[in-house]
This record gives sequence, structure tokens and C-alpha cells, in this order.
Amino acid sequence: MTTCVATPLKVNAMKSLLALVLLILAAVPAHAASDADVTILKAKKVVIEEEVITIVAEAKTRITLIRDNHDPAYKGAQWMGRPVTHVDVKSDKATFIIKRPQYAGLEAAWQESLQAARDLQEGKEVGRIGYYAPDISIKGNLIDSITGFGYLYAKRK
Repeated sequence: MTTCVATPLKVNAMKSLLALVLLILAAVPAHAASDADVTILKAKKVVIEEEVITIVAEAKTRITLIRDNHDPAYKGAQWMGRPVTHVDVKSDKATFIIKRPQYAGLEAAWQESLQAARDLQEGKEVGRIGYYAPDISIKGNLIDSITGFGYLYAKRK
């Protein structure tokens, strides 16, 4: 019978590699790319509830739209292999409804959203709203409302 002494070395190397991957992931921002990013220019009203944050504001929004079906030859921006385009849309007075995500492990992110909403109520500047698969209403070529799961991010320093 042959004894292999390389096994503990492989285990230690794998542990080191795993630690390196976790360190790199920790340095990456915690939020994923959103489908719609809203920059609040001037908040007119902010209502905070346990499961929903409602903001009426003047804003700019960047929306990601799917342009076509999967095309392996396409080299531009993609979402799940499908070509996308980004559109910037203005809002003079729109209603932004942020629903609390119902996924485990996101409680701290929701609490940060609530704090950012309180800051916005006090007239402080905040970062942006990141929506994931939102419902968007456009009237007269301006955004009228956006509703969906998302987060209100604090302004980066």
C-alpha cells in the first residue's frame, strides 16, 4: 500500500485559494447591477413604512432594456446573453416605490435603505435607488412612476 503525503498539501492549498477568493469578494461592492438606477435630484415627499419606501421626486433614471434575442456574435452590453441598451430618462415629478425584498440575508441592506430614506426626509443628499425587475410607467416621455424591489443607497463618501 502506498501512502500519499500530497493530500494535506492539496487541502491546505485549496483552503488558501478559498481564503483568497473570499477576500476578493469582500472587496467587491455588495450590490449587484440593477435594472434601473434612479438618481434623486429633488425629493418632494418621502414616506417610510415597514415594507415600502415611497418617494415623490424630480429624478434622472438609467434603464436597461433588452434589445434582441441571444446572439453569440454580439460583442456589446449583454444581459444573460441578450443584447441590451441603456436609456436615460428624466422625471419632473415621479413616484418611486421601493418594495422590501423578501430574500433571506438582505435585512441589513433593507435597514440601510430605511436609514437613507430618513436622511432624504431630513433634506440630505442620498446615493441612488437600485431597482431589480421594476414596473415602470412613462407618460409624456417622462417617467411617471417606478415600482419594484430595490434599495435606496446612501451617498458614497
